Amino acid sequence: MSLTIGVDLGGTNTRGGLITASGEILCKARRPTRLHLGAEGVIDGIAECVRVVARQGGVSLADVRGIGVGAPGPLDPFEGVLISPENLQCMHGVRLKDRLEALLGLGVAVDNDANLAAYGEQWLGAGRGVDHFLCVTLGTGVGGGWISEGRVMHGFNGNAAEVGHIAVDHEGPRCPCGNFGCLEMYASATAMVRRTLERLKRDKPKTRLHAERLTTQMICEAAEAGDAFAMQMFEETGVFLGVGLVSLVNVLNVNRIALTGGLAQAGDWIFEPAKRTFWTRGTIGVKEHVEIVPAELGDDAGILGAARYSFEMAADSF
Repeated sequence: MSLTIGVDLGGTNTRGGLITASGEILCKARRPTRLHLGAEGVIDGIAECVRVVARQGGVSLADVRGIGVGAPGPLDPFEGVLISPENLQCMHGVRLKDRLEALLGLGVAVDNDANLAAYGEQWLGAGRGVDHFLCVTLGTGVGGGWISEGRVMHGFNGNAAEVGHIAVDHEGPRCPCGNFGCLEMYASATAMVRRTLERLKRDKPKTRLHAERLTTQMICEAAEAGDAFAMQMFEETGVFLGVGLVSLVNVLNVNRIALTGGLAQAGDWIFEPAKRTFWTRGTIGVKEHVEIVPAELGDDAGILGAARYSFEMAADSF
């Protein structure tokens, strides 16, 4: 049986899975990401997660074809170097591929976590059977992975499909990336909470929402209860998302978009205004062929995509 281990490196947890060539997850493990121990702690934690997965699966590392790792970008997937991940400050400039290969004695393939989540969804989730596919993550930021004819699209230095950094308002707030009015500043869970807090303070609307520890889940629960202000915040967020999706389809010409991440869990509260805006603004002759759907694989998308990427890199090496 051909096996790889897929790893999803996050700012809070490191997840791993032992996965077959057909995409069956034989076992999984999760460990806290050891940011407090610096780069060495994070790398050792990844290696430990890999070893635990192999042990739980009853195999040795010699039985595994390779390791795939999805990590926050920006990064260089060709050299396996993490450039400047915002939530992993201690990993800036770390040659993760080389370090893990030295520790584990196996080939390691590293790519952007959003790319690999998209790769997993296109393999076994919401993108099955679709050659031109985009997966958009609506979480702390807005991430994306673009798959064309079964391959992850990287661009010249591995940072294609940074969908959160297309501008939807040229006079909008400055984004940490250096641009102004990025989609991430309007359609991420973080941005929605920030804009809601600003409106609560400025306009003092009649609402059940309050500023203390506000989350998108709280806004969703308020909308479900008929809170007009909460509904309005979802409407505005969905419209901005729809505007961004129109531009992305015009550039990438994908015919299915899957939305994932915490904000996507709000269902129709975010999907309905996004789809309506996409339909209103989309290009005639294109928009009629585009589906906007929920992602299907949840947290497994990243480890499945990482495993698939590892299989692909191992095959290319022969």
